[in-house]
Amino acid sequence: MRQGNPAFDHPRVARRTAVQAGSIGLLGLGMNHLAGLRAAAAESTTTAAPFRSCIYIFLSGGLSQHDSFDPKPLAPAEIRGEFSPIATQTPGVQICEHLPGLAVRSHMWSLCRSLTHTSNDHSAGHHIMLTGRTDLPPGFNPNQPRPQDWPSIAAVAGAVSTARNNLPPAAVIPEQLVHYSGRILPGQFAGVMGSQRNPWFVEASPFHSTSYGAYPTHGFDHQDRGNKDG
Repeated sequence: MRQGNPAFDHPRVARRTAVQAGSIGLLGLGMNHLAGLRAAAAESTTTAAPFRSCIYIFLSGGLSQHDSFDPKPLAPAEIRGEFSPIATQTPGVQICEHLPGLAVRSHMWSLCRSLTHTSNDHSAGHHIMLTGRTDLPPGFNPNQPRPQDWPSIAAVAGAVSTARNNLPPAAVIPEQLVHYSGRILPGQFAGVMGSQRNPWFVEASPFHSTSYGAYPTHGFDHQDRGNKDG
């Protein structure tokens, strides 16, 4: 386990509260949504408890949106994917047939289908999604992390949070993100905040040239894209 700074003097940051008002389509908010949003806000009479923890699941290069949470059942076959949609507990919201557990719990999570960025490069896209910033830092190098990179979400969360139960305030598992060529991808470190603010990397699944991030016992070869039975 590689350690960043285990102790921070920064106070906790105030967290925003949000009103869950059902599913909003890909085209965004319109005037017809205002009444529903106001009604949902009026029904919320209690103050939500502050968030204590957050898990950010980042699937590097995997699970496309139309095979998971945005199946596009009315799109042409070559766009919508091979899986069928299923209904959720939220009226009008469908997700992939292979996510039945999430479908019956849709009242416990929110779905955003409007998140996007303009980069067509994997390394730049990683940096955007891991830092939360759409602008790339000056002199950005897609082949290696640099001290001038923007800090990752995990690094910022660790800097403004307080350690609990003798655990670091922010940790990354199962490994650092590594390109199949072996180079480390930028965007997952503290960058301009300094290396002492790096999140803890629990290297439970080190880089391997064929398993590439999957646990080696599964025997998955990322280069064997044509074998669906593998």
